[in-house]
Amino acid sequence: MMNKVVRTISMFIWVIFIVQILVGCAALHEYGKLEKRARRSYQHGDYDQAVFKCAESLRQNPEYNKAQKLIQDAFKAAVSAHESKIKVLELSSSKFNWDDIVEEYEALVKLNQTIRELPTLREKKTKEIIRLQVTDYTQNLAEAKTNAAEAHYQEGLRLSKQQGIDIQKQAAKEFKAAERFCPGYKDAASLYEIARKAGIKRMAIIPFEDKSGKGDKYGALSEMITDEIISEVMHDPSAMEFLELISRDQLEQVMQEQQLALTDLVDEHTAVQLGKILGVHEILTGKITQIIYAPERIIKKSEKQKANVVVRTEKYRDSKGKEQTRYIYGDVYANVTIYTKTTEASIVGSYKIIDVETAKLKKSESFAGKANFECKWATFTGDKRALSKEAKRLVKKSEGFAPVAEEMVNQAAHNLSRSLASSLKEYAR
Repeated sequence: MMNKVVRTISMFIWVIFIVQILVGCAALHEYGKLEKRARRSYQHGDYDQAVFKCAESLRQNPEYNKAQKLIQDAFKAAVSAHESKIKVLELSSSKFNWDDIVEEYEALVKLNQTIRELPTLREKKTKEIIRLQVTDYTQNLAEAKTNAAEAHYQEGLRLSKQQGIDIQKQAAKEFKAAERFCPGYKDAASLYEIARKAGIKRMAIIPFEDKSGKGDKYGALSEMITDEIISEVMHDPSAMEFLELISRDQLEQVMQEQQLALTDLVDEHTAVQLGKILGVHEILTGKITQIIYAPERIIKKSEKQKANVVVRTEKYRDSKGKEQTRYIYGDVYANVTIYTKTTEASIVGSYKIIDVETAKLKKSESFAGKANFECKWATFTGDKRALSKEAKRLVKKSEGFAPVAEEMVNQAAHNLSRSLASSLKEYAR
């Protein structure tokens, strides 16, 4: 009985010992992995990342010797690199060199903050505290931000005295940059608003001409595209910062007053004249050249699948004469038919933006909006056990219904509207 108790206690202690080793190895694997990443960054000259990865490693194991040594070298190298860049930038004649200096000081502040937040590091053998020299760069950063703000403020003042929508737009951006570096800097906020209003472009988007020959088969696509473009752009504050769009209602009202039809606006001269009446700076016109709908089709693919599975069991007697059961394996087969149903639609055309005052082309691009539908399912005969994982998944699915032609074309128009809206947003910014 005593021996049994001793054996049980010994086994319990051994299990605990093994578990501790496994836990220790798992932790070592994690912080060791971080240290290896840090070393790779260090070797590639990315000293900042080396510091950050080492810090993660040491937060898990402050006594990890490799990370302790590497973070000391990486931190010194990172600080030296940033300070060297600052010295070079301070001698630069670049108009906005302080922008880059701000970035360097921000990096230094982040590095030093990372070191401050480290747990106490001690040498594993001597238990002496490892001290890394940290520096407070917050005042340097504040001064750099002030200098950067002043540079943009002065550039904004210079530009704001000049004529032109685009110049006023740039002036507004400079005042905004000054505010970004130093919120509340001088009167940058009020000057920004003045310049922004002077830098706003008013634009009219004329419903696209449908030259596809499909007429109204799929509904009023050109009007739908126009409305969706206007809606999406107007719901993006960054795009509307320097842009004002004329609604389709306003456009139609003026067209009625001028007794104009949509077909009259195909002529660029007429469109420009309408733009002047609307009091806009630019007009966007376009045309749909193709509307293509591919009717649904089903492609059928048959294949034979095989698997080696347990087909039966049999009894036998082992070497001690005891009756046992064993599995007998064999090949089973299934004939699988995979169906793929597809349909698609596309709308192709082009658009251009014209300056109303000069009648010159400002921007011109082709566009394409697409919509695709695909559905897969399968049937089989034979032994279900022979089916692959993918075949089993498809067999569980039933045949899907493809959208009708109008729905596919409308989806293509919707995708087209989003694409054109993104392009217009980028242009407006």
